[in-house]
Amino acid sequence: MSFRSLTVARIWLLAVLFTSAPLASTETPIMGVDEIKRGMRGIGKTVFRGTRIDTFEVEILSVIKNQGPKSDRILAKVSGHSLEKTGGIQGMSGSPVYIDGKLIGAVAWGYPFALDPVMGITPIGEMLEIMERPEQATLPDAIDPPPSYARLSDPSRPSTIEHGQLTPINAPVYVSGFSPEVVPRLRDELSGYGLVPVQGGGGYDPSLPEATLEPGSSLGVQLVRGDFNLTAIGTVTHVDGDRVVGFGHPMFYLGSSRLPMTTAFIHDVIANQFISFKIGSGGKQVGAITQDRATGIGGVIGGTAELMPTNISVRSSQNEWSYKMEVLRHRMLGPQFIQAAVVSSVLTASKAVGEATVKTRLSLKVEGHPELSFTNIYAGPRGLGEGILGVTRPIQLLLGNPFEEVRVESATFELDIDETTKAASIRSIELDRSRIEPGDRLGLRIEVAPYLGKAETIETLVVVPPHVRKGRLTLRVSSARSHVAQESKRIPGYYRVSSVDALLNVLERERTNNTMIVELIANRPGATVGGLELASLPPSVAAAMKQSRHSRNIRPVNQSVISSADVSTPYVLSGQQIVFLTIGSDGPALRFTPSQPGPTPKKK
Repeated sequence: MSFRSLTVARIWLLAVLFTSAPLASTETPIMGVDEIKRGMRGIGKTVFRGTRIDTFEVEILSVIKNQGPKSDRILAKVSGHSLEKTGGIQGMSGSPVYIDGKLIGAVAWGYPFALDPVMGITPIGEMLEIMERPEQATLPDAIDPPPSYARLSDPSRPSTIEHGQLTPINAPVYVSGFSPEVVPRLRDELSGYGLVPVQGGGGYDPSLPEATLEPGSSLGVQLVRGDFNLTAIGTVTHVDGDRVVGFGHPMFYLGSSRLPMTTAFIHDVIANQFISFKIGSGGKQVGAITQDRATGIGGVIGGTAELMPTNISVRSSQNEWSYKMEVLRHRMLGPQFIQAAVVSSVLTASKAVGEATVKTRLSLKVEGHPELSFTNIYAGPRGLGEGILGVTRPIQLLLGNPFEEVRVESATFELDIDETTKAASIRSIELDRSRIEPGDRLGLRIEVAPYLGKAETIETLVVVPPHVRKGRLTLRVSSARSHVAQESKRIPGYYRVSSVDALLNVLERERTNNTMIVELIANRPGATVGGLELASLPPSVAAAMKQSRHSRNIRPVNQSVISSADVSTPYVLSGQQIVFLTIGSDGPALRFTPSQPGPTPKKK
């Protein structure tokens, strides 16, 4: 999801006014890969605890030329601070390495299951190119990791990792506020990008000491903050004025980016048989990560990266819980993080499974549009899950749309939970007459079967238009879900949207699940034009539209709705009933469909 463009003048003004991290010296001598020989010894810098930068020993083993396209790797053995036992530690990616006081690169790679702590170092010359790239204030439309990177960086499937493959030391993403139940889903979403969710830390704690961004200090990249937190943490490799470079490998492979850059505090290092990791918490935002490239990430101290304000409210008969957070403005990851937060909110405030009725409301402030509101209701053993999916669906569709950038200024989610099931199925239809004429007001008695309750009757009317011709009509009484299933067959062009406006039209016109839709349908030609239905067209017009050479906008329709009524009920409905009516007939005027459709008997 793209951020609004910022002028260079505004960026420099914010840098002057709001920079909260001191700038390090730019006078750092560099050693190129051609000068590096086996047996050389040096030191690396990283944070093992708190904000203090410690050193560890480095022994050069070799330089591997052209490890990637025009990319070299320096092989080295590291030691000190128990690295002989822990091996490479998630969170130390970007740790700068010096020989004779000259910067050679950043620790960023490792061999899975290696018995010795042999690491790969990204040469500093390749990383400094990141600083030379022009700053942009946008995120790309999608984040798709290369397939091989996704496969090799997934810690849940170690059997797929080739033992001889030099792989990135995954950046841990510290998770706080989220329920443990959602962490596996977050792991599935993030592991493909080389990020590993780690519970503990994550959120900003003002009581913790603040760090200075300098080589070896911890570097945070914030994805979610507030009552829920997601912060990826690595290490700063080099600082030049207000420019920072770190990690030594990509985070998301974003290219140009606009992500919040923070300081970080390290609580401790956890030794692990598969891969060790730091436990950390993000600090204050001090700038923006503006580049995410193959050789590392780069940022600007004082740069801005606005997040999307999001509020979640969960109510039950006993209490109410409110949560506030800000979420990464990105079309793919943003909705995933929001959904995880909504799930966590519901799990904290209510039960996880079982019978429930959930009323939902989503309010969106979208740039360039009036305030949007989407309400619905869900019920049954899967009511909670369906409610969560339903209330987050509009923002997922809007942000992920392929037509244009949509900037959501804020989002508010409300869920009211009743731990009973208020659901019913549509069982049968009874009409108040057997002979039907044009202009009749047809009385209906519709029987519904409540969940674990006695059958009830709902009475309503449907008007037969006075201009209707004699012949057959279809009376369809359906739940909202059944209605969508039938309409997607009758007018498929309506649901094949080709613009954001058409998508919003479909979303805003969706009926709630406690609505009963009563319709009269005639076999009259029509069309959908740009997603909008034109019903009951004259035969000449319908024929002309079929001759159109533009297939995208015009789609023929064989049936038209000539009368419709929505009936609100106290139940979340399911199912439908259909009656075929013969208008103006002296003979039988009604034909009912089977209540339980089954296979058609074979002809003898």
